[in-house]
Amino acid sequence: MAKKGEHSGAKEVKLAKPKISMSDLTFVIYVTTEEKMLALKKLGAELEFGSNNRFHIQVENLSHLGMSKSSMTGVNIKCEVIYKDDWEEDDNVIIVDARRPLDTNFGWLNNDLVTPKGYILNRGLVADITVSFKSGLFDKIDLQIFHQGEGRYFSLDDTLTYLQCFFLSKI
Repeated sequence: MAKKGEHSGAKEVKLAKPKISMSDLTFVIYVTTEEKMLALKKLGAELEFGSNNRFHIQVENLSHLGMSKSSMTGVNIKCEVIYKDDWEEDDNVIIVDARRPLDTNFGWLNNDLVTPKGYILNRGLVADITVSFKSGLFDKIDLQIFHQGEGRYFSLDDTLTYLQCFFLSKI
């Protein structure tokens, strides 16, 4: 064991930089209730990342669509990722598929993310989804990726590395 101030000789393993970029991706968040279904499209190139470089999808100003808080008693939220505008269903991946009543004062949910076949690295990944209401109407949705084992949110590079595992045959 290395003493304080000494190097143990172990090398830190760094993952390779992702080969895909946000501009290659389109995210579609589906919000489905018994009354309505919304498909909220966000191009990866449109996403903004703050100084913390945390991956974050935010779609706001949705109250004009008229989805009431009371109608969200059994809301289903899905997030589909499309690579390079290839809209063939077989080639897309749904990374989140969550169902929960949101008619209470709590407007959030956590749901395990899909893990690519053959990968065990991504266990403990959850989608941290927050919904907000304005005057009783659904107005905003935020989606982030949280790694429970490491107790941190995913960065842009973490997210791209995770997502490219689903599209390896296309890279």
